[in-house]
Amino acid sequence: MKVLFREFVAQFFVSESVTSDHQLRAAAIGVMAFLITPGFLRSMQLSVSFEFLWFRAPHLIEPFIRLNASLFITYGIVAMGVIAAFTWDALGFDRRDAMVLGPLPVRGATVITAKLAALGALLLAGAAVVNVMTAVPFAMVASNHTGGIAALRHFTGHMVATMCAAAFVFCILVTARALVGMLGERRDAITSFVQFILVSAVLCYLVVAPAAITVTPGRRGTVRTSMMEIPRWSPTNWFLGLYETIRGSSGSDLWPHAQIAVAATLASVVLAVLATVIGYRRQLQLALAPSASAAANSAAPLRRALARLIVGRDRVARATADFIIQTVVRNRPQQAPIAVNTAIGLAMVVAGLAYNANGVASLMQPRTAVLWMPLLLAYWGTIGLRASFFVPSELRAAWVFETNAPVRSRAYWSAVRASLIALVVPPAACLSLALGCLVGWRVAAWHAFIVSTILVFFAELIALTINYIPYTRAYPPGHARLKSMWPVYLFGIFAIALWPTRYELRHLNDPDALRQMAMWIGAAIVTLEIVGRRRALKWTVASEEEVPDGLSSTIVVSLSGASV
Repeated sequence: MKVLFREFVAQFFVSESVTSDHQLRAAAIGVMAFLITPGFLRSMQLSVSFEFLWFRAPHLIEPFIRLNASLFITYGIVAMGVIAAFTWDALGFDRRDAMVLGPLPVRGATVITAKLAALGALLLAGAAVVNVMTAVPFAMVASNHTGGIAALRHFTGHMVATMCAAAFVFCILVTARALVGMLGERRDAITSFVQFILVSAVLCYLVVAPAAITVTPGRRGTVRTSMMEIPRWSPTNWFLGLYETIRGSSGSDLWPHAQIAVAATLASVVLAVLATVIGYRRQLQLALAPSASAAANSAAPLRRALARLIVGRDRVARATADFIIQTVVRNRPQQAPIAVNTAIGLAMVVAGLAYNANGVASLMQPRTAVLWMPLLLAYWGTIGLRASFFVPSELRAAWVFETNAPVRSRAYWSAVRASLIALVVPPAACLSLALGCLVGWRVAAWHAFIVSTILVFFAELIALTINYIPYTRAYPPGHARLKSMWPVYLFGIFAIALWPTRYELRHLNDPDALRQMAMWIGAAIVTLEIVGRRRALKWTVASEEEVPDGLSSTIVVSLSGASV
């Protein structure tokens, strides 16, 4: 059992989409550092506000503590959700686990117990690290004038409430992972959607939380406060009741909420255990059954049809475009960068709406925070799509292209360009048209046209940065350069989303100016098309045995002086 426990824990830090386990562990450390820092800094920043309220408005201390506790409980929930999202595949059993463990002389109860122990270790390690970094400073600043006993009860209530909240959401996600693992179709799409939701939740929290509470001095010693109310139906209120009960606060609704929090946590744990047991047995059954062919069902027929229309009659380009689109649609490792980057775009959309909105009425008029949503989401989705091109899917596919397709051809560049357009432009155009409910259908129609032309231009530009058939070669470490190229991506937000939207807003009532804008973008597209066609002849089909640059040289080690 100890061996299985260690292997299941190690499985949280193993992926087939990276070049080494060391890189994945380094990425996991980066994720934990990212999750720890905002909560710690937020709790430290509260010291000034607490000191101000203690001397100016002591009657606001308790509401202020409760609201901040609600925010920290929510942050613990979304942080645990992100940890579960990045370890999603290892949260349950899959067909390969059943095929490896099933024939071994190990009881199923032993396997399930080891898996549950590993999941518990992940929960305790992740939740404890995140929540301790907020509990210690928050207990100190909130109980600065009430003594050590109050600080201890504050810390205990904070840890118990946040750990229970983290256990609740983690067990719900483990149950969801087990249920998704039993599905035969749409499993990868559901997984990517869950990752997108969880990453978006933590990013949106980081955007909205600073604006949720403001404490500013007013005139003549008064205090101005703005505190966001947590909805009563939110699970956060359950764990806030548990937090306040342990802290010793008074309130008629605290104990009932605390009881609900304890009951919900225990129920989620029971559901997770049952789902893990049933999931393992189901995977044993699937391991004995013949696997369904991935080619049995067609993937994304509309997008494939659009890509074929763009490339024309070139059969090599059509086949390559089909390969790219089907790989993106069917494989979760390729969908993960798209989901994460699109979540960044969603967080920026939420930031624009949160900091520039004055109610629902502000959404009913054309403005930058509303009209740039399709461009911003499509921009980050395209960046993620480009990053996914560097994630290998099936290296044997390179051999198929090498033996059945010409070594050099414009078809490969044409297929990449068509795939980008087919995957990015239709969703953005549909979202632009959907804005007609808010800003009017005439504005939405023009906006959809402008958005489509801008994204076609951006797809042509991105296609120039790709010089091989995506998904057909080993991953070159760091080649996507998402970290080092952030200034370029930041400039791209202005060039692709912000500046075109502002220009369009200034000329909404001038159709001639909008047509002229579209013509200039069309001229840029034609220019990139010419450059791309000339550059496409330099493309070549990557060999399956090709190794990354810097690893192809031969090293001779002399052992003549070594003793045996």
